[in-house]
Amino acid sequence: MAAAALAGFSRGFAAVGAAMIYIPLVTLAYDARTAVVTMFLVDLLPSLPLVWKAASCCDRRTIGWMALGAVAASPIGVLGLLFASPMQAQLIMGLVLLATASYLLLNRDFRLVPTSLGSLTAGGISGLAGGLCGIFGPPAMIYLLGRDGDVRQSRADIIVYLTGQSLILGGTYLAYGLYTSSYLELSLTLMPIYAMGLWCGASRFAHVGEAAYRRIVLGLLWLIAIFLIGEAAFSLF
Repeated sequence: MAAAALAGFSRGFAAVGAAMIYIPLVTLAYDARTAVVTMFLVDLLPSLPLVWKAASCCDRRTIGWMALGAVAASPIGVLGLLFASPMQAQLIMGLVLLATASYLLLNRDFRLVPTSLGSLTAGGISGLAGGLCGIFGPPAMIYLLGRDGDVRQSRADIIVYLTGQSLILGGTYLAYGLYTSSYLELSLTLMPIYAMGLWCGASRFAHVGEAAYRRIVLGLLWLIAIFLIGEAAFSLF
């Protein structure tokens, strides 16, 4: 219940970090498969109003190029699993994310100029990371937050991009027959709590300025990087 509330708040406010909060905490009570599958189910209905609103104001050109890059590079990432372990890839991703998030936090005036090639590349890196170790979000978030744009635009782009990736994963779970009655029961139990957290997070977003939002999300990505590095290092060493 605590995991659902905190993850919902993060999803509603920052649009990122929900899975990184929910999955480790739920894994403590159940197992990794339960956590991963129910994360998708719990988020599916409560996020619909959030996604609907974001879809009308997102940068569709940028998201389209990123999605194309992600689709193209994901199979390459999966192929990379034949040569590298997921934990090794996660450690590398965590180190790169930590360095990038730290740089953007320290250099607040730095901004990327969005281009079709840049968006395609960012999506490709996101897809590659997702294929290697299941982490689509952080690389894409760094690119979207690094642009010079309105905070609401950035948040809308993050919501739409992550929702697209989530739907792809949800379809994969369906193909592998991972949905069970126990998962559905747990998801329905936690969904109202998640929805309340999401509503509270979205309400708080309305009172936050662009600079503060950028610092909060980059700080969250920094913490995610620490978690990824720590988990991978513990598994490898």
